[in-house]
Amino acid sequence: MKLINERTGTEIKIGDVVKTFRGEAATLVGMAEPRSENSTGRVYLRRDGVTDALYPSVIDAKWIKED
Repeated sequence: MKLINERTGTEIKIGDVVKTFRGEAATLVGMAEPRSENSTGRVYLRRDGVTDALYPSVIDAKWIKED
């Protein structure tokens, strides 16, 4: 699976700077794929020296299956 930006369709990778729905810049430092179809997985963002585990929708992202 890969993580993509829902608006642009571009892949988001570890180390990319992304914007949250609040307009805050953060660096993607990790990600966890969904473990089941009922899960969204998590993205790990670093802002101001703090790392948080958040839903992908916070950065307008979703998981897609790779071909």
